[in-house]
Amino acid sequence: MEKEILDFSKQVGDPMVEIGRLGLIEFSKKNKFSSLDELNEEVKKLFNIYTFKTSGRLGQVFSSNSKFTHNSTGKNLNERLKQALELYNGLIKESFDGYCLSCGKKDNLCSVSKTIFPLTTGNSNANFTSNFSNKFLMCKVCMTSLFFAPINMQKTTGRMGFMISNNEEINKFWSEENSDEFNANIVKNIDSLVDSKINIFENFIYNMIEELQEEGLFGDITFYLISNVDKGSEINVVHISENQMKFLHNVAPKFFKNELPTKQKDEWNYLIFKYSSKDNSGKFRTRKESIDGKAKTIKFQEDVIENKYYKSTIKYFNPLIINFIQGKSILYYFKKNLCSWKLTTIYLKEIKGMREERLNIIKKVADNLQLFNEDDKTFYKKIVRPIEMTKSQTEFRENLRILMRKFLSKSEKPLFTVDEMVLYILPSGESWYETKDILLIALYEKMNLEEETIENLNEGDEDE
Repeated sequence: MEKEILDFSKQVGDPMVEIGRLGLIEFSKKNKFSSLDELNEEVKKLFNIYTFKTSGRLGQVFSSNSKFTHNSTGKNLNERLKQALELYNGLIKESFDGYCLSCGKKDNLCSVSKTIFPLTTGNSNANFTSNFSNKFLMCKVCMTSLFFAPINMQKTTGRMGFMISNNEEINKFWSEENSDEFNANIVKNIDSLVDSKINIFENFIYNMIEELQEEGLFGDITFYLISNVDKGSEINVVHISENQMKFLHNVAPKFFKNELPTKQKDEWNYLIFKYSSKDNSGKFRTRKESIDGKAKTIKFQEDVIENKYYKSTIKYFNPLIINFIQGKSILYYFKKNLCSWKLTTIYLKEIKGMREERLNIIKKVADNLQLFNEDDKTFYKKIVRPIEMTKSQTEFRENLRILMRKFLSKSEKPLFTVDEMVLYILPSGESWYETKDILLIALYEKMNLEEETIENLNEGDEDE
């Protein structure tokens, strides 16, 4: 028999195959096999672990509609295992000419359909092939990798989530974490995917990023969320940049442990707590969780505050996390919560890629306007509030012109130069609204006002 006939050490572009390949390597603790028989021993171990229970649980490696289980529900487990191994061995001994759908390898291929693979449920399920074909060719390595994909996934939002990174160390970390939990489940006789215990996909991603940055691991990552149904199958894909990971490393190297933070450096974690805790009506959030097979409502106040279990904030809906993970601007949250200029600049540099010069100019405008700050209440009413009420770029530009004229009445130097206006304050292609928010954040920091105070000052403005 030819040595090293099956080599699993090479990366594959297909994410499903790749996550399975990495799972197989961790499962078997090797990436090369000298014979089909040697590989078959690892497949047999996998098939033994998953006993093809037709309970409908998400954790099944094979759906009840797969060729490996279809029409076999009346057979005992030994017969089902024998049938599954015979089907697998029949496929791996095939030899067709062509190109592997996943890796492009030429010849010595298997002719397979989607219904043989784990997690699929029917002929029309297109989640697991890139060309939506029901019949296709794959090499032995890619085909076998797919069978191991479930052990390298985690349950989240009632579906299956996994990730692939351009950093091999991140992929290894993910696979090792899943392998450890998977092996622990085997000891407990649990037939299921690794359960993240997080039912919001963005929170699931955020939690994983935090774990990675605490390990000092950075890179671009693509997260996938797939369903295990035929009708209505869908895939959610979220890309996380290395810059997002670096931002979290700068502002949240540790999550809540025993108490709420009070120092400025913990602003971000406080925001995570705040937006996890209450909904828009001001009520403490709740979440549903299955405990011992029974649905139970978990109250945030008891779960997090009274029990000081701050890590569980990640299990609650959080608009800040959702916007951050989806790549949407979160300056609104910084402005609304009177966040510091330091936190704002970290975000703008790391996530938005904003130039240091532009930030410095906007900050200089805010500093110059302090010339009018005899008392915070008057300063807010006369200078800050008009900027807050700006509804368009034209109106914002006009407000800046008015401020320039007022400033020149008290200073020999201009509030800003023409070049600063064109190149840094309102440069072409940049969002004027973003400039407005940044300027307001800088102005708020100069005032000794709290969020509630500003809200009170705003009351009755329409009557004046």
